[in-house]
Amino acid sequence: MFQLGFRNFVGVDCSEQMLAEAAKTKLYGELQPALLGTEPLPAQTGTFDLVILVGGLGVGFAPFSVIRELCDAAKPGGLICLARGNHTSPAEEDVGTQLQRELQLLEDDGLWSRVVVQQVARYMLNPQVEASRRDEGPVYVTRSLYLYQKTGSSDGNKKI
Repeated sequence: MFQLGFRNFVGVDCSEQMLAEAAKTKLYGELQPALLGTEPLPAQTGTFDLVILVGGLGVGFAPFSVIRELCDAAKPGGLICLARGNHTSPAEEDVGTQLQRELQLLEDDGLWSRVVVQQVARYMLNPQVEASRRDEGPVYVTRSLYLYQKTGSSDGNKKI
């Protein structure tokens, strides 16, 4: 992303340990603790060229109301990228269905438009497969990658 012109990186996580790991990279200009969905997203409206959420849209994670907050944080014309592992438990499949409804609702409300939705075959090793069965070869969870553009146009310095 740095090669694409992004220079101002801001990280948000509920885990102090993850924030400490992020700080070690020296990439982030700012790191903020926040439990998404419980606490307001620590970002001003219309601030970012790109907003990314990875791994926060599963059973027991952030509620889908946070997606609207992420959209609000993006500048008009900015991008919102969401990545979610497609775990196969019934509860996770139900969350996937609910997520699809929420994404469509934001599109129907005219807040953003879909750029691309892509499936990635080898996102991570499937934690539900016993280690003894992995001797037969790795079993992966797929990932859904969602990219949306906030309604409007953007200008100025790129910020993520």
